[in-house]
Amino acid sequence: MLLSESDEVLARDRSPQRPREGRQTRDIPLPAAVMQHLDRYVSQDLPTEGEDIKPDTPLFWSTFGQRRQGIVRRPMEGKNIWRLCKTYGRLIGYPMLKPHDLRHGVAMEVYEQHHDLEQVRALLGHTRIETTQLYAQIRPAALKHAVEFYEAKALDVLSS
Repeated sequence: MLLSESDEVLARDRSPQRPREGRQTRDIPLPAAVMQHLDRYVSQDLPTEGEDIKPDTPLFWSTFGQRRQGIVRRPMEGKNIWRLCKTYGRLIGYPMLKPHDLRHGVAMEVYEQHHDLEQVRALLGHTRIETTQLYAQIRPAALKHAVEFYEAKALDVLSS
């Protein structure tokens, strides 16, 4: 992810833009708490080795050891995110965790809280609502809760 001119705008309006397939961009709403952390990170912690932060300065960095070179610091790439998901997924008992699982999980939470498929569609940047309808499917826990609710109602009626 690069700090771009649109990212400078996002600090003001809390809706960063992310390149999509085909080089399109879309708004990504971020909670105020996340924006505060990003603002602090960019102003205080972003490793730039004394250089000014420019629109093409990478936002996230990866530091690792390499034979014959010692400690190396490079801009973070997609494979670094995959590696982090695999490492932390193992720690939480979900060794097959993928970055898309995180996206899917957030979308499911938003849908469960607001029951608004259009809101989820806009959040994910889908152009067609049909693509987003995957998130409207009943999850096993929700189905179990619904069955328990109706079972309790049925027992009340039968015991009266």
